[in-house]
Amino acid sequence: MNNENVWSASFTLTVNSKPEAIWQAFIDTDNWKKWNHGVKSITLEGPFETGTWFTMELPEGDVIRSLLSEVSNENYFIDETWVGDTQVIVEHRIDASASGQSTLLYAIRTQGPQAQAFGEGISADFPQVMAGLETYLAATGSR
Repeated sequence: MNNENVWSASFTLTVNSKPEAIWQAFIDTDNWKKWNHGVKSITLEGPFETGTWFTMELPEGDVIRSLLSEVSNENYFIDETWVGDTQVIVEHRIDASASGQSTLLYAIRTQGPQAQAFGEGISADFPQVMAGLETYLAATGSR
């Protein structure tokens, strides 16, 4: 695939939690729906590691199948999804910052005929998802 029709964006948020607590929320896919309102359910087809496929059901009933293309425990994971002929890659990164805090980074890169439309649509709620994760961590005492 060539570099035409490529779109990307990234979002960051500093949260009052340690990377380990955030990572636990990431790998606890059964509870994603508690902090990400764009998820009805997640079904992993194996352990949360590189090469594992997962299925995400959206609240509207759509089902998306994605690959954990890269996982680095307590640091980041990258998932890859194909929507028709458009590739969607999303990175979820945790960087330790000031004592007891972390910086979350959600980065998206899309490539294909619908790169901009899918990229903008998929990432539109990333700031709310990240804020939801922060609220969830605070409510569960996961600092």
